[in-house]
Amino acid sequence: MDRLFLDTNIILDIILERGNYQPCLEILQRGDDGKVELCTSFLTMANIAYILRKAFSNVEKVITLKQLSSIIKVLPMDGEQFDKSLFLDGPDIEDIFQAQCAVSAGCNCILTHNPKDFKITSSLLKDWRCPSVMTPEEYTAVFFVSL
Repeated sequence: MDRLFLDTNIILDIILERGNYQPCLEILQRGDDGKVELCTSFLTMANIAYILRKAFSNVEKVITLKQLSSIIKVLPMDGEQFDKSLFLDGPDIEDIFQAQCAVSAGCNCILTHNPKDFKITSSLLKDWRCPSVMTPEEYTAVFFVSL
């Protein structure tokens, strides 16, 4: 079973029904059905809570985040992940932290609307490999045909 790491923008698309959120919703449904395992970081959930503070009441925000966390496993982030992240190179430090969290959790794919932000390399950590990075549209086109 695939273990998918959801970037912040994917979860926000679902909550706010923005853009082409339908593939994101399909992935969430597959996670709820137990066909894929969905994960995200504590950092993502903290960022989402912050972003929603103006659009949602506190009660609405808590209910929304609790519903999501019943389907999406919220992964911890720790000092070891932080230290490893410092040895990685990429366009966005926050996405480097996210990728390291995904690697530490054994995720085989990162889903994002910004794949270019996950072009992460390491010349200092020899065994470090970023999981595959796909958009929700790419993932559903390739993998939902066979599920």
